[in-house]
Amino acid sequence: MVGMAPLASPDFPLYNAELVERIRDSRAAEAGLPGYLGIRTVEIGPGRLVATFQVKPELLNPFGSLHGGALAALVDHVLGSVLYPVIQPGAWAATTEFKLNLLAPVREGELTAEAVIVNMTKRTAVVQVTVTNDDRLAGLAQGTVLVMPPRESNEDAPG
Repeated sequence: MVGMAPLASPDFPLYNAELVERIRDSRAAEAGLPGYLGIRTVEIGPGRLVATFQVKPELLNPFGSLHGGALAALVDHVLGSVLYPVIQPGAWAATTEFKLNLLAPVREGELTAEAVIVNMTKRTAVVQVTVTNDDRLAGLAQGTVLVMPPRESNEDAPG
């Protein structure tokens, strides 16, 4: 709409620049599904994360297009990962739902997902994700992530 001011970004008072550096240097993404897909975090900052992976032949469906599940895995990965630098140390993020629109077939090249936190409370965050294939829009997603507080140590537990 004409004349509307852009939406304000959330504040991130718990932003942990040290954790961001550890994520940049981490080999953790080489494990599990992110490792299999070859997902790499290429940019990270307060409330924003960009990750990529190369489309591989083994990820294509019988019709020669990237399986939607591979794109969805990238979306799910960035939905949660974008939160870790801005939540309390020891807390964890769990995707509770996301909607994904697949906008164009992907057959080769690089997928890039940009996740941006659009709203955040102590217990939840809403994240939008834009997925491009090289320079073409391939998918849009929005999801809700539950932020779980750090677990108490057994020493602090009653009884």
